[in-house]
Amino acid sequence: MRPFHFTAAKLNLQDCQELLRGRFARGKSWEIILTMYEWDDNTDNAPDCNEKPRFTSHRNNARRYPNRSQGMNKRSDDNRRGERENYNNKSNGRDGAIGRHFDFKETLDLRTECIGRIIGRGGSNIQALRTEFDVQIDLDQSQGIATVLGNDSVNVNGAVERIKQQMNECNDGQRQYNGGTRNRNQFHNDRSNQGHHQRRSEVLDDHVNGANVETPHNGNNFYEENNQEIFYKDGVIDWSALNARADIERAERWAKCPPLTKNFYKEDPEVTNMGEDEVARIRLENNNITVGRVFVQENDQPSNIPNPIWKFEHCFAPYPDLLDEVTKQGFQTPSPIQSQAWPILLKGEDMIGIAQTGTGKTLAFLLPALIHIEYQSIPRSQRGGPNVLILAPTRELALQIEKEVNKYSFRGIKAVCIYGGGNRNDQIQNVGRGVEVIICTPGRLNDLVQANVIDVTTVTYLVLDEADRMLDMGFEPQIRKVLLDIRPDRQTIMTSATWPPGVRRLAQSYMSNPIQVCVGSLDLAATHSVRQVVEVVEEDDKFYMIKKFIKNMQPDDKLIVFCGKKVRADDLSSDLTLDGFLCQAIHGSRDQADREQAIADITSGDVRILIATDVASRGLDIDDITHVINFDFPRNIEEYVHRVGRTGRAGRTGTSISYLTRSDWAMAPELIKIMEEADQQVPDELIDMAERYNKMKERRSDEMSKFNGMKGRRGGGGNRSYGNRNY
Repeated sequence: MRPFHFTAAKLNLQDCQELLRGRFARGKSWEIILTMYEWDDNTDNAPDCNEKPRFTSHRNNARRYPNRSQGMNKRSDDNRRGERENYNNKSNGRDGAIGRHFDFKETLDLRTECIGRIIGRGGSNIQALRTEFDVQIDLDQSQGIATVLGNDSVNVNGAVERIKQQMNECNDGQRQYNGGTRNRNQFHNDRSNQGHHQRRSEVLDDHVNGANVETPHNGNNFYEENNQEIFYKDGVIDWSALNARADIERAERWAKCPPLTKNFYKEDPEVTNMGEDEVARIRLENNNITVGRVFVQENDQPSNIPNPIWKFEHCFAPYPDLLDEVTKQGFQTPSPIQSQAWPILLKGEDMIGIAQTGTGKTLAFLLPALIHIEYQSIPRSQRGGPNVLILAPTRELALQIEKEVNKYSFRGIKAVCIYGGGNRNDQIQNVGRGVEVIICTPGRLNDLVQANVIDVTTVTYLVLDEADRMLDMGFEPQIRKVLLDIRPDRQTIMTSATWPPGVRRLAQSYMSNPIQVCVGSLDLAATHSVRQVVEVVEEDDKFYMIKKFIKNMQPDDKLIVFCGKKVRADDLSSDLTLDGFLCQAIHGSRDQADREQAIADITSGDVRILIATDVASRGLDIDDITHVINFDFPRNIEEYVHRVGRTGRAGRTGTSISYLTRSDWAMAPELIKIMEEADQQVPDELIDMAERYNKMKERRSDEMSKFNGMKGRRGGGGNRSYGNRNY
């Protein structure tokens, strides 16, 4: 008799399989080593077949194979390594349960977005497939691979076809799924592994032999992943080759897109015949409009920029039904941003619009969008999805844009607003009924795109409204993700109140030679139609002062009070209510229904006081707000400018009152610049505060310089060595 050992995965004894599966299959990854006996044919001392086998177990991460008694031979390093690799290889004919054998295997690639459909709710779909076809199905979600194992080739093939059918249903009208299946024959034949992994020869020998044959990687040519060539050179990725391949595939992806028409502008002769001096005069009179291409290269040929207009008829005379809708709103002349933006957008150019809040930016991109939708060569019923996508940073701004769209009834064009916090099922149903315009916040848009509710590949007119605010709120990853799925020849419009580096970087990446229209200066400035008042106060005096102001409000006055924190807004609202002042509060933690009700109340006049955080500093378009109070001064001067812009809108005037305490002295120098630019009176207390802050900064800078000099003379910072060791 000679002893030898092998893993339970190769046992054919049914009782041993049941024993081991029952005890170890539910645990963490274990390896079972059994000591069995092989008897010579000429021996008469065969053991009892009912004798319980001896076994020991070791964790995967700390396996040891000590020499055993009864004459067991120690394994060689090669066999030990081979056993470990084969044990960890899930495609070696086992489903992970010890002792399970299969004769046939199929492996196919999955679309990542369809894996959830294949699994089903609580695993119901995949369990039904296992039961129906008597197969084992393993899913590697990280790699997007499905492995089907079974002892009947008909059942294995049937399960594979069923999975492909589910993939095609998931694609829902996209190209049929032909995901390559791999290793279609029996395990013990050598087969080439195609598709997702590196091509290799997969030979599944007995586990006890430690065999794991794999074709070595060349390292100097390439291997294929998802049928794409990944180039290497001496182990380094050739990025230029990859970029070239990406450009080719991108062109192939969008080559079959339907034709797109972007130029709908018919310039009025009165505008065409303008001279350069007259064009310059009109732009100067309209708040000093500056126009130009922002990313011009040295070798680029100069291109014409459309002249500004000063009548609605100059742009919309060829579209009389839309012109009628504009005149119904009671506008007399276009706003400065509209006078230059409409010719540019109707001509099909990409545009960056920079203007202060309340200057008509929404209508500037909205009316050309309606014309863009209606006058495409393909009928709306055959486009398969929305044409216009408008991204906004906050729910309030998204709802405000939807309200503006609904004011203009043009050829039955429908719009829907989707945002986080709203009823998701209702939003899905509204999108499913068919819409041409989607107004959304980035988070909910990504949610519905990943759920295959919204197909953004049909979008041809993209608007990023308040782009600087979206970047400040951290939405850049979501924006970039969506832009990858929108056709590259789209028309893109970006609006912003400022021109920070992040907005510039985004525009340079995803816009095509855009024209920048700037109303006023690129420097940060508050609207000149608002009187700015600053009061230096103690923290404990703020509540008394705001109560005194509210008592003196006129019947037609409306007030927005900005607080720095949500809890601060709630506390102030409660205190004012207890003192008999009717008010509403709005911030990010309130339910969406409460937020909408608060805006409706202040708009209708049922409530004249709105307590808010910075969620209302942009996109809240209420024309008759007369006063803004900064109960807590904002953390940056940009937010101050946007808060001030909530009043003095649509040609009206307003007043902004800011309470500054000693803790706000760091904002004093910048606030003085904003007030001086708008010709506002700067109080002496604010000037003194700014001077003290600047002196403190100088003193601290001198102290740091002296400290650094002393540190250098002392020779600190070097490594100290003792003997041959460094500490």
